[in-house]
Amino acid sequence: MAISRDITTRITGLLKNHPGGLSITDIVKTVRVNRNTASRYLDTLLVSGQVEMRHFGMAKIYSLTRRMPVSSVLSLSPAFVLQLDHNFRITFLSAPFLDLLGISEQDIIGKKIEHTQIPSLFGTEYTRFLQWISEGLSGLERSGELNLDARDRIFSCRVTPAVFTEGQKGVSVLLEEITVRKRDEERLRNSEARLRSIIRTAPVGIGHMVHQVIREVNDRLCEMTGYPAGELIGKPARILSFLEDESGRIETGKNSTIGWNEAESQEVRWIRKDGSVIDVLLSSTPLEPGRMSAGVIFTALDITGHKRAEAALRESEERYRKLVEILPDAIIVHHNEKIIYANPAARKLTGASHQEEIVGRPVLDFINPRFHEVVISNIRKDLGGEMSPQTELQMSRLDGTSVTVEGRGVRTLIDGKPAVLVAMRDITERKKSEEDLFNSRQMLQLVIDTIPVRVFWKDRNSVYLGANHALALDAGYSDPAELIGKTDYETTYAETADLYRADDRGVMETGIPKLNYEEPQTKPDGSRAWLRTSKVPLRNRAGEVIGVLGTYEDITERRVKEDALRASEERYRRLLEQSFDAVIIHKEGKITCANSVALALAGARSPGELVGQPILRFVHPDFQAIVRDRAEKMIAVPGTTMPLVHEMFHRLDGETLEVEVMATSFIDNGTPAVQVVFRKAPGQ
Repeated sequence: MAISRDITTRITGLLKNHPGGLSITDIVKTVRVNRNTASRYLDTLLVSGQVEMRHFGMAKIYSLTRRMPVSSVLSLSPAFVLQLDHNFRITFLSAPFLDLLGISEQDIIGKKIEHTQIPSLFGTEYTRFLQWISEGLSGLERSGELNLDARDRIFSCRVTPAVFTEGQKGVSVLLEEITVRKRDEERLRNSEARLRSIIRTAPVGIGHMVHQVIREVNDRLCEMTGYPAGELIGKPARILSFLEDESGRIETGKNSTIGWNEAESQEVRWIRKDGSVIDVLLSSTPLEPGRMSAGVIFTALDITGHKRAEAALRESEERYRKLVEILPDAIIVHHNEKIIYANPAARKLTGASHQEEIVGRPVLDFINPRFHEVVISNIRKDLGGEMSPQTELQMSRLDGTSVTVEGRGVRTLIDGKPAVLVAMRDITERKKSEEDLFNSRQMLQLVIDTIPVRVFWKDRNSVYLGANHALALDAGYSDPAELIGKTDYETTYAETADLYRADDRGVMETGIPKLNYEEPQTKPDGSRAWLRTSKVPLRNRAGEVIGVLGTYEDITERRVKEDALRASEERYRRLLEQSFDAVIIHKEGKITCANSVALALAGARSPGELVGQPILRFVHPDFQAIVRDRAEKMIAVPGTTMPLVHEMFHRLDGETLEVEVMATSFIDNGTPAVQVVFRKAPGQ
């Protein structure tokens, strides 16, 4: 069936003039189309969200949508809804359908159906499903069941012709999973075969009353009321809270009655046997109108859950409204580029005291002119159903000041008209912080680059996150950025990289710094070097170790000098020991070294008897002043050599010897020292 915009307009116009709603019978009388045609149009309007339907008794009441659908923002509807245009391109897919396919909206909207996951979902049923869509595009409505063998699920499928807002033809597909229902129906058929009674197997409570006495009930009615059949049959109807009035009507409350002469339905409240209260949709019809003796057949549908769901829906929408009101992000809704709603955060963002200062104004009034073009482009995308990008722009407040915001919009419907809901966040302070952080990092990098030692930091996998110029140059790179993302295996020899990796792992696993330790390194050019290294664990705000921060200093030159010094000292020590003369070194007036000849001459058995003793301890008192004066002059000018002199020397045993003495001054580990060479004087 081709969809006529004229009929659609007449139906929506009629419903607009009757905000309380109309039944399909009322609509057919005024619009003057047959009942089936009206039903198809109403189904299309239901799927597009322009019309709502509620049950009133056995009747369906249709009315225009009056509230902003939460589904436009949260897509909470449980229905599997699919819309396609005349080119078989998908224009809408509900959230449950997206979940069923396991994809996101941007992955499928705008694609032809054959290029999506839908063919694999429907499997062998896809050909029949595609045929129904083709017939729907030609104006025919199709419905039936689809058995998705691969998913072991059964769906009721209804394909109806549709006309989109811009007049383009398409189809609306409504899938309802009936897997559980089909299984229930199978069980129901089995039950019917066993019980052979429609009354006993009906899914609603059914009863028969004659002269206000219950004659028959089904199992469902017993279940609803909590009474076994034996406690209901033969009892007055008032056992279910029915009260008889003077007109011969059955009253279930102050404003609810069941008539004897015509079929009617109403909502009532019953008291169960356990005292709990349930809401019931009660329908009744006389077996023979006007003859009370024939009795009344009544059906009772427990709508307690439905009533609670309605209350829950109202509470949910109220919570949604309050949520929007307390959100820290600014929320505005605009239609035809004019603001029709702004939450408190939006009022604060724009500097407004009251909503009236914002509502009704063009949205571009609050946008810096430099960003008008991008905002208009995003609005077009939003209204077209596309996903507009997250956008950063400058907004102008009412007082003329500027703020930086980021946000995006989404298409919604307000009273059946397309609008855009926009969420924005003030990022002025964040942008300033980012700029300050960038400047701080630049300054930190400059400081690090001026440090003569090598600085680096790595992640838990020992991958470089940063370094200074000194380290980069050592590794053979001109820019520290070239090191980022690399490991030591890419910058040095494997054996050295193994050593570094082990050190990193030890620091990260124990969380204990490893400071000022020396280790060898093989440079990229193959030369050997010595490094003095320190590494500390790098932690996040939660205190978790996320890497390692380290420094190292090339101490190769110092190690070479130290090795040379040790070699020189070893040669000097050997020379002393091989000397035929006694040799003593003293610093600051105390002996620090003596060879074996000196030990023997002084009568000492070990170096400990001489080392640490004052040098004057072994000089005869007549020569002590001379020796002290001579030592001071030599120390004042390192390298001074004293010519051979004769002095008197005291042994440890008190014996006095005349000795020939020569001396020279030098620097020993940074301290002035005197080396004294002496031997017994001839004739001793």
